[in-house]
Amino acid sequence: MSAAVAVAPPPESRRLLPGHDFADAYQVATSISGLDARQAADAIIKHPPSWIKGLMTIRNRVVKLFRLRTVEMGVDDPKSALRMVGGFPIVSQSSQEVILGFDDKHLDFRISIVAAPDRFGGTQVTVATLVKTNNFLGRTYLATILPFHRIIVRHLLERASFERLA
Repeated sequence: MSAAVAVAPPPESRRLLPGHDFADAYQVATSISGLDARQAADAIIKHPPSWIKGLMTIRNRVVKLFRLRTVEMGVDDPKSALRMVGGFPIVSQSSQEVILGFDDKHLDFRISIVAAPDRFGGTQVTVATLVKTNNFLGRTYLATILPFHRIIVRHLLERASFERLA
């Protein structure tokens, strides 16, 4: 598998959150043929390393003070497994794309995970993130987490065990 590279968010992902303030995307090539978007989403998000879980624990403690929504990353309630991936609600899902996210007081976000065949017989996996801030708290939150976001998304893409799915 190759390293995750920054790419322009796919044009179709920009429709996910009209009026968004932030968009980025990262992509990785896998040698796996026929990988679908849900398999890719599970491989990327469901088993984060402990340092990412630790950052999310700190994040959850801070946002609780502002009565914002928490996310238990990597944790799915078995009863909601069809509606969640790694603690993130599924907005929509097809074999090519899984869209995760929710709307909150401070900001709305969407994560698009696209799995597309490449010309070498493998699959390209693209993770695009879109954020729409709703107020000063949202803008402050976004500015605070962006450096972590970029590191985390790249790391999750690069360490995802797509090979387990083959």
